[in-house]
Amino acid sequence: MQPFSLQHWQSLTEEAQTDFSHGQYNKAQLLYKLALQEAQKLIDDLSLSAVYEHSAHLYMRACYNLARSYQYQGNRKKTFYYLNLAHVQIQKFADCEQLSNPTRTYSLKVLDGTLVSLLEYFQLHKEENWKKQSDALIAEHVDFMQKHNNINLPKDLQHQNPTQPDEIQHLVIH
Repeated sequence: MQPFSLQHWQSLTEEAQTDFSHGQYNKAQLLYKLALQEAQKLIDDLSLSAVYEHSAHLYMRACYNLARSYQYQGNRKKTFYYLNLAHVQIQKFADCEQLSNPTRTYSLKVLDGTLVSLLEYFQLHKEENWKKQSDALIAEHVDFMQKHNNINLPKDLQHQNPTQPDEIQHLVIH
């Protein structure tokens, strides 16, 4: 297996974007999947990703491109799958002890974005128990971030530990 290549990831993503814009969705999805495989190499190779600050962002972008393409085709199941995959994998990645402080901090900030995307998905589709799922996801996210000393927050807010639903209500999208 070839090592991670940012240039390869970028070329796959750019070609997929072109195909997507021309309505060639199946070809675009194939290229987006290859870009995701390339980003997975980066996430899996902690000797490289531990100091590469944008590892989580590249992985998230690859997942989001796939989610967007499936959403555009009306495939809600695959849309959710790739939004959730980004969230779960980046959460797992952010927990790796080998990460440098800048890489961990940036990964946790990316995780904030994956949370928002999942909440938007729940709000848009309003499937059964969507509100309960949203609240559970927020509570889990707050616990996870507290475990990491809220370094995803601006410095002046890091000392605060919101634990009550009314303290974190600003995260919920209505």
